[in-house]
Amino acid sequence: MTAEKWVLLVDPAWSPEPSAPDRTHVVGGWPALADGSIGDFEPNPAYEPSGPDSPADPLDAVLRLLSAGDAEFEQVASVFRQVTTAVALDATGSPLTAPSPDGVPCLLVATAPAHRGRVRTAGWLAVDAEELAALLSARPGTDLLLNPGAVGCTRLPADTVRDLASRS
Repeated sequence: MTAEKWVLLVDPAWSPEPSAPDRTHVVGGWPALADGSIGDFEPNPAYEPSGPDSPADPLDAVLRLLSAGDAEFEQVASVFRQVTTAVALDATGSPLTAPSPDGVPCLLVATAPAHRGRVRTAGWLAVDAEELAALLSARPGTDLLLNPGAVGCTRLPADTVRDLASRS
């Protein structure tokens, strides 16, 4: 994080004692720009969720809310278009495909660095919504599996991803 002023998102378990959270409790943040607006969310690679129920980023949080019935899909759509995710890569540098829990072939995608440790992979490729849509278009019959193995693991159908990307 390089901007001088930030709007921080901290782990829900953090207590305001001491008055400032240490780096491992900061999920990430939005840079405050000179014109008064805020920039895109930037995850903190040093963030360590306090437990399995702690979301690792805004998309993870809204996916969990959606699965609990406490969010609408439009909230997911709004956040999805604003984040950079990471696609798991195999040893040749190609996107890794594996079956979802319901057996559908999926690209494995982490919404934040905290989710990467659950996937055995040779590497990660940072991508935005449009790049995800392009990767899926090159792989007919393949969906996205967001945060494999996490509490908020979610499969997004390829058509949904393409629709979301076209709105950006």
